[in-house]
Amino acid sequence: REGYGLHECAGKGINPFWEMREISKYWDFPMTISDISLEAPENLFWICGNIAYTKLPQDWTSSCTIGIIKPSFFLLPK
Repeated sequence: REGYGLHECAGKGINPFWEMREISKYWDFPMTISDISLEAPENLFWICGNIAYTKLPQDWTSSCTIGIIKPSFFLLPK
């Protein structure tokens, strides 16, 4: 989403989600956050292979990325 101001962080040790406090803690402390579920910020999704989620369960063990889904269709006006 344009409002988040995401950008690539090519340097080492940089949290690419620093501006998004909802998920930046998962990047900084991935091993200490085990008692909560991972909810994606508004208008973003956890994308895991071919499936997208708004919230991952506490015991999730797969690889996912956070991202935007833009439909590849549009509706014609009447």
